[in-house]
Amino acid sequence: MVGVSTVLLGFGVENIGWVILVCGMSLLAGMLFFSNFNYALLSEWEGMDEMGVLMVGLSILVMMISLVSSCKDVKSEGGSMAGGFFISEMVGLVCLGSLLFFRACSWMDFYFFFEFTLVPTFFLILKWGYRPERLQAATYMVIYTVGSSLPLLMGLMWAWFMTGSDNMLLVKAAGGLFSMDMKWPWLFMSLGFIVKLPVYGVHGWLPKAHVEAPLSGSMLLAGVLLKFGGYGIIRFMWFSEISPSSVTYFVLVVAMWGGMISGMVCLCQSDMKSLIAYSSIGHMAMSMGSLLSFFSVGKMSCVCMMFAHGLCSPILFSLAASCYDTCSSRNVLLTKGVLRVFPMFSTFWFIFCILNMGVPPSLNFYSEIFCVGSLVWTDFLLGVLAGAMCLIGGCYCLVLYGLVSHGGFTYMSNSCPNLSTRYVYSALFITLLLVSGGFYLDLFIV
Repeated sequence: MVGVSTVLLGFGVENIGWVILVCGMSLLAGMLFFSNFNYALLSEWEGMDEMGVLMVGLSILVMMISLVSSCKDVKSEGGSMAGGFFISEMVGLVCLGSLLFFRACSWMDFYFFFEFTLVPTFFLILKWGYRPERLQAATYMVIYTVGSSLPLLMGLMWAWFMTGSDNMLLVKAAGGLFSMDMKWPWLFMSLGFIVKLPVYGVHGWLPKAHVEAPLSGSMLLAGVLLKFGGYGIIRFMWFSEISPSSVTYFVLVVAMWGGMISGMVCLCQSDMKSLIAYSSIGHMAMSMGSLLSFFSVGKMSCVCMMFAHGLCSPILFSLAASCYDTCSSRNVLLTKGVLRVFPMFSTFWFIFCILNMGVPPSLNFYSEIFCVGSLVWTDFLLGVLAGAMCLIGGCYCLVLYGLVSHGGFTYMSNSCPNLSTRYVYSALFITLLLVSGGFYLDLFIV
């Protein structure tokens, strides 16, 4: 990844748009080619299906836009690249671990790469965080995720001993992992994924990690690492043949009410990064609820929402970082009035705020519609709750845009002629992908 950052800096920001365009079109061509096949083994330890291809594509896209948007962090003072090598290597390790995680067909490799990405993320926060509290934030992240995944490790080792194999496809073909009542053991084994998602109540590490992380760390957390939880639960339910039960409905209800609470918390937030982090909790709660409805459309809408959110949320963090560059603050009351001075900046804020709230014909809109539909089929009251979550999501997105764009321009602002081209090209490409994706739903509803 040192080579990637060197190439990006050597091209210059005026040519970054071509880098994004070429890489993005190549990736989309690959997704079109591999879009219609069932789960298949590529080797004895890796396998892929449509969902895996989609998540691999998401990882590459988020890594690409995080490196482009973090060019200022990659450059160190005096023109030296020594500090930049470190951050680009950490981003590369996170992306490598993500690719291997989404391709693993052995559940022990699956677990290893699930935990492996914690190490580079920990160092990203610890070395490149902005405030002294970064050590506490990184420690919270490690304790929450590692502690909650220990029951999963014990359960997977027991399953390996009982079945004689750790291959997901082989166990799936043999009829599933569990032949007994595994209601509460399923909950404890899924706890690592629930914390990684995260569901409200075990989310304490996420806002702290986002606030203290550098821009690339926040983009990777929101775009890729949170998707580990949803992808892990889908895979675990797939090869273990879990059926609906009182325990799964309990998790569904807790997740939905947690999403409602996190949406209300967003309305009270003054820190932009905290607001975007809590909005991620709400979106992931809705995807979790639709998945646990056990309808096919619920699982497909869960995957689509993870992909759409994985592209939209990193750009929101990128825009928040640009606000910090301009105003030296992330407080929404101190960064207001950008519409007067930076109309293009305000335009991108508007675009991604309405994408985050699910404007048609974007992927976010279709994923929310199908999520609400699957929950209505499960229980009408859950559908009402999901609709209320969408309404609250629209409220805090409009509040965020109104506070940032309108009002008098703050005296704390630095002299800045316009929005940096690295943010413009990243935001423009992701906008085109999310809006045009609604016309090719067969690639994303998998």
